[in-house]
Amino acid sequence: MKEIVVVTPFSSMAELTRQVIEENDLANVDVLEADTGNVLELTRSAISDGAKALISRGGFYEVIKSEFDIPVVEVKVTAFDLIEIFKEVKQSGETGLIGVIGHRNVIYGAEIIAEVMGLKTVCFQINDKSDIAAEMERQIQQGIRVFVGDNNVKGAVAKPNCKVFLVHSGGQAMLNAIQQAKDILHASRLQKEKAQQFATIIDFVHDGIIAIDKEGLVTVFNSASEKLTGFSKQEALGKPIDEIIPKTKLLSILDTVKPEIGDIQWLDNQTVVATNRVPVIVDGEVLGAVATYQDITEVQKLEQKIRIKLSEKGFVAQYNFPDIVHKSGVVAECIRTSQKYAHYDTSVLIVGPSGVGKELFAQSIHNSSKRKNSPFVAINCAALPESLIESELFGYVEGSFTGATKKGKAGLFEMAHGGTVFLDEISELPLLLQGRLLRVLQEKQVMRIGDNKLIPVDVRIICATNRDLRSLASQNQFRVDLYFRIAILTLYVPSLNERIDDIELLSRHFVKDFGFKYRKTRMTLDAEGIKYLRSYVYEGNVRELQGMIERAVVICEGDVIGVSDLAVPMRPEAPRTPDRIQSAFTDGQTLKDLQEGYIDYVYKKTNGSLKESSSILGVGRTTIWRRIKEKQA
Repeated sequence: MKEIVVVTPFSSMAELTRQVIEENDLANVDVLEADTGNVLELTRSAISDGAKALISRGGFYEVIKSEFDIPVVEVKVTAFDLIEIFKEVKQSGETGLIGVIGHRNVIYGAEIIAEVMGLKTVCFQINDKSDIAAEMERQIQQGIRVFVGDNNVKGAVAKPNCKVFLVHSGGQAMLNAIQQAKDILHASRLQKEKAQQFATIIDFVHDGIIAIDKEGLVTVFNSASEKLTGFSKQEALGKPIDEIIPKTKLLSILDTVKPEIGDIQWLDNQTVVATNRVPVIVDGEVLGAVATYQDITEVQKLEQKIRIKLSEKGFVAQYNFPDIVHKSGVVAECIRTSQKYAHYDTSVLIVGPSGVGKELFAQSIHNSSKRKNSPFVAINCAALPESLIESELFGYVEGSFTGATKKGKAGLFEMAHGGTVFLDEISELPLLLQGRLLRVLQEKQVMRIGDNKLIPVDVRIICATNRDLRSLASQNQFRVDLYFRIAILTLYVPSLNERIDDIELLSRHFVKDFGFKYRKTRMTLDAEGIKYLRSYVYEGNVRELQGMIERAVVICEGDVIGVSDLAVPMRPEAPRTPDRIQSAFTDGQTLKDLQEGYIDYVYKKTNGSLKESSSILGVGRTTIWRRIKEKQA
């Protein structure tokens, strides 16, 4: 059986349908002739054989529509069809009162059309409960002998002196009905396809999805929900949600109409899930609610996999604030400031001498921020050759330069999308690239070398330097606009010489680490060793102390590290003086030599800051600058 079936009690209508099918090449339409006694049986059989849409008219249409769930299309009786039948009545010579009996879809407008054509009618609209034979008998008693209607009327007239004119639908009405059935089937197919797509998506996603109607009954329950709750879809659908999840908060959404995102919930089987709940609102009316669930253990496993992948590329921040070993108040204040900075996406500039642990603070800021589960990409601007910095930062497309790999390469800004970029020794970035970096920070877009497309990036910038960027900017060695863009939040990490209280704690920490590394776990520092380390002047700061401890652990032959193990070879001991300035008088020095030496000392001590040097020495910046230039010349 074909997908569209026309069901009719009239052989004339069947013939008309076949003619329409042939003339319009409707290969997917079939005709089924039936009568009142077998119409339901034959129609049911046609549906079993593959019919997906039915077409009928009059009483058959009403009966079939009420009995079956598949689409049923009505063949409309047009005004033209009624004119044709009344014309036939007039041509037969009948001039008396005419009884028009039938369903509304057959006789609608008949009375007006008959009046226009000069005929008198009595119309009776029937329904499923109407007794057609009794109505016709009543009209016959009133002297009516001519009737107009469909097959129901013909079957009810038994007297030989009565005449029945059957209303027929024309070819255009039939073609319209067939086209409507085709449209319905096409729309139904599209709807089923989309419904199946949504069902597949809902079942395929990793999250559990549960939807309820406004009565709290479950309407959607995907396979992930089956695993999370232990209930099957068949058990859950149509049941009150609180029978599936006893302590559910989904019902409260129907009243509050407020989304709840990221809630933590225990299911009855002791599974911990992260839940999102939102109301379903149509035209201002709450029709239900939807919840999505994620098993927290699965989320943790996925996060672990992501972090392992990022770690393989070196894009993970390893350190947190508790890893910063300290006792001094100045470092504690640095940590407090950094923790405040971590809550914002604003750029941070970390300033401090080489070796103080600026990257340690940068990683800790990242790991305390909302970006902690995203990449942390560290770039040492001084370590990369100038010819490679641009391609490493911004990437390139295939064929953009000699040696470019096939398919191109993503830059570090793209790789850090969603996370943090740490630019160490930012002062060493060439001026040309400083302009490109500024544009990336302002526009939040990068363009690969050789490309003409902009790629959106979402990164936070943390920079570090051991030089005075303001001074460099005044010498046109660093862009002023870039400086103000990256230095919105600044953090000064003090040198180890400014935090003597941390030396003993750091030293013991390094002894423990290197003792474990070199299998000398019983190593300790004696009192003289601690005293020596506290009085030592560190040029390399924490990094230098770390190296001294590692060397001592390696060369120490016993379990106690002393001064002899800590003494740095090839360098005279440098105990501290109270004013932390080492005397260096030699015979033959002039006063000018001493002045220049002290100016040079202060200038280096302040990391090249003219402003700080001027304040300490009590002379103008120009004087200091001139003396430094003269010495360099």
